[in-house]
Formats: sequence, structure tokens, C-alpha cells
Amino acid sequence: MQIKKIKGVVKNYAWGNTDYIPSLLGGYDGNPQAEYWMGTHPSGEAVLEDGMKLSDYLKSDDAILGKNNIEKFGKSLPLLFKILAIATPLSLQCHPNREQAREGWKREEPLRNEGLPYNYQDDNQKAEILVALSPVTAMCGFRSNDEIQNNLKLMLPVGFYKYLEQYASDNQKLFMRLYDLKKEEVNEILDEFKDSLEKADCRSWSGNFLTPKGVAKRCLEIYPGDIGALFPIILNVIHLQIGEGLYLNPDTLHAYVNGNGIELMDASDNVLRGGLTPKRIDLNELQRIMRFESESVSKVQMSKDGFGRRVYKTPTDAFQLSSAVSGDYHVTESRMMLALVTEGMVRFSSEGESLTLEKGECAVIPKSLADYSMKVRGQIFFASVPEDK
Repeated sequence: MQIKKIKGVVKNYAWGNTDYIPSLLGGYDGNPQAEYWMGTHPSGEAVLEDGMKLSDYLKSDDAILGKNNIEKFGKSLPLLFKILAIATPLSLQCHPNREQAREGWKREEPLRNEGLPYNYQDDNQKAEILVALSPVTAMCGFRSNDEIQNNLKLMLPVGFYKYLEQYASDNQKLFMRLYDLKKEEVNEILDEFKDSLEKADCRSWSGNFLTPKGVAKRCLEIYPGDIGALFPIILNVIHLQIGEGLYLNPDTLHAYVNGNGIELMDASDNVLRGGLTPKRIDLNELQRIMRFESESVSKVQMSKDGFGRRVYKTPTDAFQLSSAVSGDYHVTESRMMLALVTEGMVRFSSEGESLTLEKGECAVIPKSLADYSMKVRGQIFFASVPEDK
């Protein structure tokens, strides 16, 4: 069978939960399991069943990636496929576009060579889509400036006029002002914010989702003394039902808060952080790559392709996410894909051969396989490079 199973890499970050990835893959090592990487990024490269690196396998035969991919991206995979399992809020973060990443990677070469702290892990941009596998709450993009000011006045009736009023009409100036406050000023503002949250006539949860109040309280508990706890009333708070998707441009400030999801992105690990983290923060670089304009946030539109699969529409030439639920499918399409079963099992058949993927198993479908059947009993997701129109 041309389809080859691969094994990804689990990342044990502190914000991860302890149940979703173990329930998907089997086994548990006692640590929070935050991400499962399926790709060729050197920070966590997948391997075939025989131990061969996925990158080496893709380079071994041009028919696996195909002409379209090789002409655009060389003999490499331009995307990174992940599972996210989120128990506590991730850091406030933003990612560079392609030009910023290349410039930053080159500029920081002396720092890397000298073993000094640096920001850029590679020279690639990082746009991304997250599709919910359970209810997901996220913060992303600045609210309207009027709404931001009204929220701050309401929740900081003293601190707003004392410390923020003259900066508040400009999102960028407000952002930088918040991070320019002295420690005692931050503590004063957060104490007032905490008191206002306790008095607020609203709930921390709405059904399966954290409200802005609930997000803020969780941030205050986990990151005491971090001004980033204010951002649930500065950024849009969005809720994803199972199957719904959120696409983020590289320049959008965001933080996933809780839930489990499939994530697909450019093959990059470039993250510039701005709070809610013990990790490195470089505000000057973050400010340089970030978009401060207010924006409304929409969920990703979906459509069906000619084979009955659900396709999530994203404005990028590097990746496309699709899925299929229980049913029988006949695919006559030549496209390299990574395929991950999230529920049940899937049986692939072609030219008298077959391969079954169980829950948690991932595989490479080569571009050379242009006619096959799928018997899906559950759900499967596909990561691919969009074809030229």
C-alpha cells in the first residue's frame, strides 16, 4: 500500500491537559501533554514505522510531494499538523509574516552563533487554523477602541483615569503603556480589576465556554502580577463549537484559553510573546510585527469538495485543512496529504490493497496515489497543500 503510517512527537508544555492526547494516542507519561506534532519541523519531526525521518521519506521520491509542491516549496513540507490540548491559557502571542521571519532569522544569526537569547526559530511565517475537537475558547484581535475604553473604565474606575486615559484612544500606545507600568502600578491595577470581577453581575462560564470574566479570573490565578490578565476585555473572546474553525493571520495577537483542537499552520515555530508566560518576552520585536488595528473575528467558512469532504477555507498557499465523517468515499484526486484519525477507524483501499488507520494514527498519502476508496467509521482530518487553480 502506498499510504505510509507515521508517528508524531508529543510536547509536554505546562499549559497542556493530561487526558486528551493520551486518550487519542494511548499511554500517559504523567506530564501535561500539550501538543502532538505531525510534520518535518526539526523541533519535532515525525518518523515512519521503520524509523525513517518524514523529511527523508518525502525527499526520496518526487512522486510523493508532487511537482506543484516542489516548484513552490522545494522538496520540503510547508505545513505543520498538530493536536492542541489546552488546560490553561497559552501566552499572549503573535507570529511574523514571511518577510519578517526571513529578516529576523538573518538578523539574529550572530545571537544564535554566540549562544545568546534570540526570538526566531526559523525563517518561515506562521499563519494558522484551529478547528475545535471539543468546545474551545480563545482571545484574538483587538476589540473596537471604544469598547476597549468602555471596558477599562468599567473595570478600572480609578486605575484607568490614573494611569491609562491619555493612552487609551490608540491601541498601540495603550498596549505599550500597559507594559511600561511599574510593578507597584501593575499590582494596583490588577487588585482593582480583581475586585471589579468579583462584583461583576455575570458568570465565569456560559455553558461549555469561559466568559471574558472567567478567562480573566483564570489568568489572574495562574499568572498573578501579569498585566496580560487585562486582555480578555481588550481582545475579542471567541467560542468554537466542535467542528468550527478559527483562522489567524501571522500579525494577530491571540491566546488560546482552553479546549482541544486540530491545528494546521506554516511549518514554523516562530512565536513572539507579550504576557501570560514565564518565557522570553521581547516587546520591541513583538510591536514591530504585530497589527494593532481593531478587527472583528469571524469563524472559518466551510464547503464540501467533489468527494464529500468538508474543506475549511483559508487564504494561504501553504496549507489546507479538510475532514471526513462516517461514510464511504471514492477519491480520484492526486494530492499529497497527511491524514489523522480522531475518532473510530478508517480503511483505505486501492488496487486490491488496503490499510486501516485506528483512532490516533496518522499517515502520508502520496500525490502518486490518485484513485482510492475510504470507509470512514468516525472522523479523519487531512492536511494538504492547496492545488493551483
